[in-house]
Amino acid sequence: MTNVSARPTQTWALRGVLSWVKPQQQNVYQSGLLMSVIRTLSASESNEQRDREKARLEREYHKSDQRLDHLITNHDQSLKDVMQIFGEVSGRLADARKRIRTIKENLAACKRLLHCKRDELKERWLEGVEHKHVMLLLEQIDEVRDVGERVGSYVNKKHYLHATQLLVTSLNRLGTDLKMVEALKDVNLDLHARKEKLHEVLIDELHKHLYQRWTKEVLALRRQGSGRDSTNTLTRAGSDRASLGTGKADKARKNLLEMITTPVKGLAEGESLEEDVGGVDPEANTQHFMAILVECLALLGKLPDAVETIKRRMQKELGVIIQRTTQQIVEYHPPAPPDDPPPSVLAYLKADSREAKLLQELLQVVFEQFRLIVAAHQSVLVSMRASSDKHGIELHLYSMPDVWSKVQAALQVMLSEYLDLSQLGTTQQQAPAAFTETATDLSSFFTKKRTPRIKNYSLFKFEASYHAMTMNSYLMEQAAGQAGVDLFDFSIADGNNSSTTGGGNNKGKNMNDKTLVCPASPHNITAIFNPLQTFIREIEDALACSPGTHCTLHVFITDYIKDAFLAQLHVETAGRLEQATKALDQWRTCRDPTLLKTMKVNRPLLQSSISVWQSIEELRWLLGALPLYADHFVSMMCNTLMNYRETCQAAYRGITQPDSEDKRIISATWAKDEDISRFLRDLPNWRVLQAGVSSECTIGGDENPEEVGERNRKEAEILTGNLGDQLIPQHEILADPAQLRTLGHLQESLEWFGSCIVKFATSLPVKSTSSGIMVSGEVPPVSDASVQTLTSLAKDFEELAHTCLLVLHLEVRLHCFFYLLPVARGGGFASGLDSQEPDNDVLKLIKDLATIDEALTNTLHPRKCKYIFEGLGPLIANILMTSVVHIRRINENGIKKMCRNIFSIQQQLTNITMTRELALDQARQYYEMLYHNPDEILNGIMNRGKQFAELEYINALQLLHRSSPGLSQESLHTSLQRLSEILGDIGVTV
Repeated sequence: MTNVSARPTQTWALRGVLSWVKPQQQNVYQSGLLMSVIRTLSASESNEQRDREKARLEREYHKSDQRLDHLITNHDQSLKDVMQIFGEVSGRLADARKRIRTIKENLAACKRLLHCKRDELKERWLEGVEHKHVMLLLEQIDEVRDVGERVGSYVNKKHYLHATQLLVTSLNRLGTDLKMVEALKDVNLDLHARKEKLHEVLIDELHKHLYQRWTKEVLALRRQGSGRDSTNTLTRAGSDRASLGTGKADKARKNLLEMITTPVKGLAEGESLEEDVGGVDPEANTQHFMAILVECLALLGKLPDAVETIKRRMQKELGVIIQRTTQQIVEYHPPAPPDDPPPSVLAYLKADSREAKLLQELLQVVFEQFRLIVAAHQSVLVSMRASSDKHGIELHLYSMPDVWSKVQAALQVMLSEYLDLSQLGTTQQQAPAAFTETATDLSSFFTKKRTPRIKNYSLFKFEASYHAMTMNSYLMEQAAGQAGVDLFDFSIADGNNSSTTGGGNNKGKNMNDKTLVCPASPHNITAIFNPLQTFIREIEDALACSPGTHCTLHVFITDYIKDAFLAQLHVETAGRLEQATKALDQWRTCRDPTLLKTMKVNRPLLQSSISVWQSIEELRWLLGALPLYADHFVSMMCNTLMNYRETCQAAYRGITQPDSEDKRIISATWAKDEDISRFLRDLPNWRVLQAGVSSECTIGGDENPEEVGERNRKEAEILTGNLGDQLIPQHEILADPAQLRTLGHLQESLEWFGSCIVKFATSLPVKSTSSGIMVSGEVPPVSDASVQTLTSLAKDFEELAHTCLLVLHLEVRLHCFFYLLPVARGGGFASGLDSQEPDNDVLKLIKDLATIDEALTNTLHPRKCKYIFEGLGPLIANILMTSVVHIRRINENGIKKMCRNIFSIQQQLTNITMTRELALDQARQYYEMLYHNPDEILNGIMNRGKQFAELEYINALQLLHRSSPGLSQESLHTSLQRLSEILGDIGVTV
């Protein structure tokens, strides 16, 4: 028991050591076991139970003791090492305490010695301070003496921040520490002069990077891009970053791209600008370089003056950019050879003209430069705000709306020059704006001259007096005043190279002597409107204009188009329409094969139709050039077509309606008759004609000759029934072939013209109520009412063309009536002489048909000529066969003469239609039947059948009875009775 009780102290000590080496899990286990035993002993009630627990505890204790001994045996060497290290540390600590005690004693001794020598030491310290100050002043003097050269060296290398900091520091020293040094007076004056010169250099460099360095680089990049589209060339050129090399052109491209794409950021709080003097081009990063220039101006205290200078010179610099760009483009594109014809009045309506391309290139290059200038100004403003806040300078800065305002003013001056606003008032006063008046006297070529109606013209007009003239003059004078003598004195800097255009000789030039890439004309607006609208949207987005409000450039363009361009376009279009319709040479036909091939026609057209269609095409091109005014141009088209419709109707009336009211043209009257017109248009040959298919193919495929003959016979009967039995006066037909030729030209021209208008109207996109008008180079949508109006006008032209064709169709048939009806009434068929010549009226008809055929063959399409002449055989046969009732007497010589008449007409028709007229063969057989007596004719009907109508047989029997005076009336009655019986029997048999 004594051994057990004597070890508690050692056990607990060893247990404390083991707590550092035993695993944490074993500690937790033993602690839990010990607590369990303690709780069991506390809760036990009997001694036996307590003894058992004590025995258990002793066993566990023995196990722990054994493990402890084992661990001590294993870690004996480590314990020895620890004790050794502990001894060394204790020794070092003791030595340190001794040294500290010695230092304290030495310090106390020094303190006593210093206290005894303090006056002498203070005197020596003051002498040292004074010596150091003198040495510092000498060093500053040496540095100040070399400041001028160092500043000049920095300026030559364009390290302006170092130069400015050195100069400002030196001037501060000369004004404070070295103020009383008389020997530095000249140095002080020199540095002040350098300060003023440096201020001017900084301003010039800032303006150079704001305005001057872009022109040459932007032009070079646009030429590399070949001007394929109107998008931003800089963005397109910078899309391929892999192509950026180390050359000067690649650096310029990268620099310009970064100016547009890199967002402008100011300096963070506590951040300072750094300038690299290690040989890198200081102008490589334009934004950083301009920030350095602004910082230099702030250090010099010239930042407020710089702001005022920038605001004062902004308008001038923008104008110089435009002139410099113009000069560059003119030098790159030499003028056209003098042999080339000058452009016409409306040549600028052509998008591919040289003048339009040059003006578009100028505008795009100017826009790109202005975008760069605006970005540069934005960067400069950010730098100015940062520098003013950093140095505590109070500034009245300009804003970005001020920059955009100057840009718009410069563009307005430029546009005023190219749009020729100076001639606006004169042009509008010279020509009356009578575009919408109805042209009622436009057929002077066809009708008798009439006294023109006197029109009242206004003496004065003020449509463009304020904005387009006064405002333009004001802007031009302002630009000229600001530019002064330096307007044409500029340079383009590129590294160390520079090129100048103009010089002292140009100082006396005024605004009218400026170089232009193309002649001034109001029609230039058509080439630049869409690029202008794109740039105007950029301006309005930058200015954050509210809906319904626009920038001044938009107002300027809108007012110009309304007050100037559209007014002049009305006058020019009306003048061209009047020239095309009133002038005699304009009503002649155009036979130029190149022009007709361009129009996709193979027949001559009226020059007036071609001229009016060219005007319509120009207005159609304006739909894409000025898409915001699409409805207005469509309205102009409608007005032009209405006027030309009146012209064509007047021309038609001039031919078909003579001045005398008691006279009429039968063909025109029949063509206007609804029943006759509807009957003719319901015939298959008209439907085939309108379908554009040859009538020969239709007859050969779907119709047989009997059907064609029946149709033509029905047409002949309708026309004969409308005409009656009267002779036609000569003034009721169109006897002049020139008039028929003119009708043919009018028909071909109006049919082509109407089809062109229909195609154009159907190609126009219709604008819905909610879509609005698209601004695009393509044709924008227009209102549905405008499209319907165009379609209706086109149908009017086509209807007039159809009427002309019906008149020609009827007129040829009326000529047959006119010449053939008097033949039977002449009474020359019972002569005793056997004449070999046809009747005179027949010869006239043959000649007339040949003349009409010659006039219409070169005028109308072959299928139209076929429509006109087809069916003449049945008609002539009907006329000749029904004319039997008007023949008083006939003999064999008369029958021969009539057969010769029929053969001559048949031969002429065959030459015209290239087909044998079977109806004329029947007519000749009808007259050859008169060689027989009535009995032979009746027997022939019984033997061969019925060849003619009953009325035709009756007329033949009556003529034979009149030709034989010895026959009684009873014999005629008997013959007619027998004819009726024979025809009745034939009908029953059939």
